[in-house]
Amino acid sequence: MWGINLRNSLQKRIYINFLCLLLPAVLLLSALLSWFFYTVSKNREMDSVREGASLIAELLNRGVEGEVTDYTVSGALRVTIVGADGTVLLDNRVDADSMENHGDRAEVIDAFRTGEGEAIRRSGTLSDEMFYRAVLLDNGTALRLSKPIRSMAGVFTASLPTVLLVTFLVLFLAYILARRLTRNIVKPLSEIGFEAESAEIYEELLPYTGKIKEQRREIAGTIAALKDRADTIETITENMREGLILLDKSGTVLTANKTVSDLFGDAEKILHICRDIEFQQGVKRCLSGENAEILFERGGKTYGVVFSPVSGGELGAVILFIDMTERYEAERQRREFSANVSHELKTPLTSISALSEMIETGIAKDADIRAFAARISDQASRLINMIDDIIKLSELDEGRGVAERETFDLYGLAESVADVLRDNAKGVTVTLSGERFAMSANRRMIGELLTNLIGNGVKYNKEGGGVSVTLSRENGLCKIAVSDTGIGIPAEDRSRVFERFYRVDPSRSKKTGGTGLGLSIVKHIAEYHGGRVELESALGVGTTVVCRIPG
Repeated sequence: MWGINLRNSLQKRIYINFLCLLLPAVLLLSALLSWFFYTVSKNREMDSVREGASLIAELLNRGVEGEVTDYTVSGALRVTIVGADGTVLLDNRVDADSMENHGDRAEVIDAFRTGEGEAIRRSGTLSDEMFYRAVLLDNGTALRLSKPIRSMAGVFTASLPTVLLVTFLVLFLAYILARRLTRNIVKPLSEIGFEAESAEIYEELLPYTGKIKEQRREIAGTIAALKDRADTIETITENMREGLILLDKSGTVLTANKTVSDLFGDAEKILHICRDIEFQQGVKRCLSGENAEILFERGGKTYGVVFSPVSGGELGAVILFIDMTERYEAERQRREFSANVSHELKTPLTSISALSEMIETGIAKDADIRAFAARISDQASRLINMIDDIIKLSELDEGRGVAERETFDLYGLAESVADVLRDNAKGVTVTLSGERFAMSANRRMIGELLTNLIGNGVKYNKEGGGVSVTLSRENGLCKIAVSDTGIGIPAEDRSRVFERFYRVDPSRSKKTGGTGLGLSIVKHIAEYHGGRVELESALGVGTTVVCRIPG
């Protein structure tokens, strides 16, 4: 019930130090007590001898020998009378005749010389340590009284219960005191609050606590900086378009960003989910210290996967998924575009070459030369228009030759474009309606958009048909709607009419001089301005193209 918690090493050391200090003190106290009891007992015994010697000497000097005899027989003192020559005349414990001469005893010598003498020594007769007191009597003899003095061991044995009791009490008090002092000493240390500047601590510990507080602030600052850096890295990786995977040296996924999770689902099991042979081999090569790159298709997209080992693969690997879908799609479109351009350019050039050769070689009759020349002119015009449209698309793709935006009257621009196209409408009516408002955009490009939309409406219309252009504002957007009453577009072709060189009716396009690039240019111009294009059509009824453009 008096146990103290010694699990704390500081408490234990202080407590042991207290006990090491108190135990010698208790032992010293026990020795002092024994010495004290011995001294008190010795002095008491010696005083009793002195008193007895004084009393008996007085009785003998007065001649009261009867009382002296009674006292020496019944008393605890040993009484010896020594003559002037050292002969023992009387002894109440031993036969005087058998005793040796006492003239050489120190106390006897002092008594004959000064009148009294004392000595402590071991008695050869009684074999005990004795205290001797000698007094010179009036008749010239010496009275000597002696009494055994208990040894130190005897005194200690006699006083042992008392000493043990006192020792136990002192040890108990020392234990309680050490326990309390230990707690009091350790308490301020255990209650040190490093966050509080006013913590009550020992003055000797101020330098250490100050250093600890400084280190805590530095550590807290470092942790905060690391957390901020980790948060920044996490934010960057989570918002990367590229997929990022970190592997340890055993191939376990340490982390994967959101792009990878969206791509594979459970990113931590990517090595089990993705069974692509090239991917698995790339991981193995990377963890063995080799760099690797592969093309990887998943979810309808094409990714370039880069495998990069960390410290030769000893610390793991980094896998980066780069979405290359647009690049490959652009490459596909470039190849397709090149093929289409080659084909589209080859047709008029072939025609021009053949007709020119016929004229040059004289195969063509004089009556046919004018017709051949007209056909050559038509094919050249078609070729020029196609090249112009290709250049426009190229400029839109690459962002070259694009002028700054300006504010202009959209209605006035549409009106001027309609006036130009009415001259070649050939029985097709072009009407303009709607609001007159200012538009902020690239004027030249919007003019090209209107030219293509109205021109298509005229080219692919019926005799006596009409093209209506309606301008309005809708939810902050400029709405340009061009409707015609022409031949319409079949349902299966409507999703492709914005592709380059795509023509619903190639034979009619050749007759009208169409290049198949008009609606593609319209879409590019609308998207360049952040807008969109919608198409509605019914076969034999007509087509409506609506452009909504911010501005």
